[in-house]
Amino acid sequence: MANKKHKKKAQQNKPQTAPASQASTAKSSREDAKAEKKNLAAERKKAEAEAKAKAAKAKEKAKKNAKPGIFTRVKNYFASVRTEMRRVTWPSKKDLVNFSVAVCVSLVVVGIAIAALDFIIGEGLFFVSGLRS
Repeated sequence: MANKKHKKKAQQNKPQTAPASQASTAKSSREDAKAEKKNLAAERKKAEAEAKAKAAKAKEKAKKNAKPGIFTRVKNYFASVRTEMRRVTWPSKKDLVNFSVAVCVSLVVVGIAIAALDFIIGEGLFFVSGLRS
């Protein structure tokens, strides 16, 4: 009850304002509310535009980093093979003959060495096991 008394006294002590000023205050508050709504809508549109721009950039970046198709990869492979083949220092005919002879000689030598080891190991096993009569 004490609160009701204080409220009544506070209302009585307030200076009475003219109804016209109350109407103008209400009208200005409505205009402020409209302006605030417009500002919020503009901010929302701006945020949406920024989000779309960010999404577009992210999509473009993902597309750029994406693995290329099979035909593009094959094309890139043969292009790199071609550039590497241009960098190769090819041997002369004389060098080619010398290298070929060296390979053939080393094949014969390694073949003879393997055959000799096979014969020695085989004879050693027969000697140790005594399977031959």
